Amino acid sequence: MQISKRLLSVLACLVLAACGGGLGLSRNAPSEIVLPDGTIVAGANGWCIDEATSRAGGETSVVVLGSCAAIAGEASAPRPDIPGVVTVSVEAEPGAMPDGEALQKFFVSDDGRAALARNGEADSVSILETRLEDGLLYLHAADSSVAPGASNEIWRALFGLSGRFIVVSFFSRPEDAIESEDGLNTLAAQVAELLEANQS
Repeated sequence: MQISKRLLSVLACLVLAACGGGLGLSRNAPSEIVLPDGTIVAGANGWCIDEATSRAGGETSVVVLGSCAAIAGEASAPRPDIPGVVTVSVEAEPGAMPDGEALQKFFVSDDGRAALARNGEADSVSILETRLEDGLLYLHAADSSVAPGASNEIWRALFGLSGRFIVVSFFSRPEDAIESEDGLNTLAAQVAELLEANQS
């Protein structure tokens, strides 16, 4: 199935990025980055690019964003209202794009839940909520196979941009109780920033 092959590749990259060990502290906290394919990833308010853990290039680029204050090591720098880590994955090569309904159907299936799971097992993932908005799929899931020290809740937005798969993910910290709506709003703000940055 075309959806599963492409998404498995993209989501595998996200699993590796999410388990990369947190944010690398540096004095350089840019608010945007231009990927080799020309896609611009710009952070929403309070979010900056963590260059130490981002990976631009290859089949899928994964950009990691965190609190500007944390990445820059400056308490006075902006920080997001909701703490956590945002990742943006961008498929390098354009291709045929499934619509939001097809993506929604895929992710509630066993293959889709297995693609979301860190251990690749469908039974590890529970889909808590899905939403379709303007052709985008918003997804809130719980993964019992996450690494120690990470929250089992994940919020994702999946959509196409210039024929490329884009996956925006929000990972909260285990000590932070994040309301479902707050996680979805964090995603929506980042999606809006990304779409605005790439308007031609």
